[in-house]
Amino acid sequence: MYTMIPFNARREFSRHRPAFPFDDRFFRSFFDLNDRMGNMGFRVDIHDEETHYLLEAELPGVPQDQIQITADHDTLTITADIQSQRKSENACYSERRMGHVSRTFNLDGIDENAITAAYENGVLTVTLPKEKPAKPAGQRRIPIGGADQG
Repeated sequence: MYTMIPFNARREFSRHRPAFPFDDRFFRSFFDLNDRMGNMGFRVDIHDEETHYLLEAELPGVPQDQIQITADHDTLTITADIQSQRKSENACYSERRMGHVSRTFNLDGIDENAITAAYENGVLTVTLPKEKPAKPAGQRRIPIGGADQG
């Protein structure tokens, strides 16, 4: 029965060898996405393109109508409701999950009004256009006020 539970190489390896300097819960959380997000998150990739950022979020098996994207006060929030059904009540081990997941991202330097999104094959793709830098005003003469002006 124990062979049906996924093998965790790091834990098994550390049982037979001396502990690594960074092999404790605090340091593992920086490298292990499951420890950091638990069951309440999902994985994302963010690519820096020339004119925009491309955010790809893994949401396999989530119907499109169960995903919400909101932009508010310089933050982008992606939420989803995962409804996986169990096929058997007498399962020995299950990694399927259900519930509400959410991730929030900073939108500094993003044109919030031009954000677009698409969902295909379990991957949500959000295009985040970069704001165009404001052009500096042309040369202008700045008056100098004197002490006698009031």
